Amino acid sequence: MARFRPTSRDPVDPRQVLRQRAAERRHSLAALSRMLRRPDRYLARFVREGVPVALSKRDHQLLADHFGVDQRQMGVRDLWAGD
Repeated sequence: MARFRPTSRDPVDPRQVLRQRAAERRHSLAALSRMLRRPDRYLARFVREGVPVALSKRDHQLLADHFGVDQRQMGVRDLWAGD
């Protein structure tokens, strides 16, 4: 399976940001997945395996709200920022 590889156009890797923010708050990826009403392994697979390739706009917004940051600080791409 292909893993996400940030390019010069993607300066912030959303997987790395999510892993870091979860660790800082001592949240498990399974608990955050449940908050999103997804299976326990959902975010772990996203972070470790690159599946799904990108989180939905809804998931990004919920995680950004949970961590009290803007979506761009969570690695949201321009594709969703204007929606």
